[in-house]
Amino acid sequence: MPEKLVFEHTLEGLFLRGLVGRVSPVLRERLKEVGVDLDRKLQPAYGFDTWCSAVRVAVRELHPDVPDEVGYGLLGERMVEGYRETVLGRAAFGVIQLLGPRRGVSRARQMFRSGNNYTETRLEDVSPTEVDLWMNEAGTIRYLTRGVLLAGLRVTGARQPEVEVRAFTDDHVTYRLTWRGD
Repeated sequence: MPEKLVFEHTLEGLFLRGLVGRVSPVLRERLKEVGVDLDRKLQPAYGFDTWCSAVRVAVRELHPDVPDEVGYGLLGERMVEGYRETVLGRAAFGVIQLLGPRRGVSRARQMFRSGNNYTETRLEDVSPTEVDLWMNEAGTIRYLTRGVLLAGLRVTGARQPEVEVRAFTDDHVTYRLTWRGD
């Protein structure tokens, strides 16, 4: 199996755009220690372990007073806000806002695969405003992804979106995504 990689624009979306003005010198140094040097041009891709370490460092530095699951979710929401400002993000979200929640969610694999080389998904309809989304997301990063999915639903125009982690193992997770119908 090829190495799991997270692409440059994903890190740009989170660390350079989503967290603009919030990366303290301490956080900048801690990120450098785990392999993400924000003082240099970002690498084209980072290994999954480096990505997870960088996200963990940011969560603990920026959200020390909340449980990790909450901090990861907040960071995931910031990541979407920042990613929307990247070249690829503007293009992707320009399309997804026109699709609405159901069709937008059906694009989850393509959206995530634009940011990494490993995401796999399976979608199961539960009701007209509810789907289960299985992903091969590992570890606590699943909560970052929960925040990404919640912010992504908002981009599609979903009303009162919710994303719940329904079940998980060490290497995959199932989310329940719901929103209010018309």
